[in-house]
Amino acid sequence: MAKDPFLEQALLKHLQFAPLSRAELVRRTGAADQRVQAALDELVRRTHVVRRPQDGLPEDYELTPAGSGQLTADPEELPFKVMGKLFGASASELKLVAESGDERKLLLSDDDRTVCANALAHQFALGRIDKDEHARRTDLLFAARVRAELYAVFEGLPLPELADPAADRSWVLPFVLSLAVLFAVVLVLSQLN
Repeated sequence: MAKDPFLEQALLKHLQFAPLSRAELVRRTGAADQRVQAALDELVRRTHVVRRPQDGLPEDYELTPAGSGQLTADPEELPFKVMGKLFGASASELKLVAESGDERKLLLSDDDRTVCANALAHQFALGRIDKDEHARRTDLLFAARVRAELYAVFEGLPLPELADPAADRSWVLPFVLSLAVLFAVVLVLSQLN
């Protein structure tokens, strides 16, 4: 099986905080079990990861100091041409040019997930993905934590437009009104004493 540098980098990132089983890495990355196993085998061969046997449980994989040193090369910083090959799509399709680095690291909101779930349902209705692929991508969507992880969810599909978090000011009016009511209550109570 060919080397998969993007998957290897994703595995290293998941392993940087704690040892994980192969099944957990498959769940977190959304990649096929065979691809994850091949990437883990390659990382073990290069001494970036070690296998840790567990009594009566599947073995865990743990990051080595050599593997920690590989975390400095972020696949999001690779040239767009290489990223296009890795994802099977061009950089413009992934909208990497339009988004800033800070936006890709932004945590997903419930509204973001709803928009993305509706977009996946629309792609299913158009026949671009089948029922199993829709279920797999939906699982990936609800496991995603940041916007950058949406690229794997929408690989080969158009990304939906998500709300600009800087433009969301819907909380301001209720917050100001709550402060005004609180101030009025404190003022009335202080006048009673």
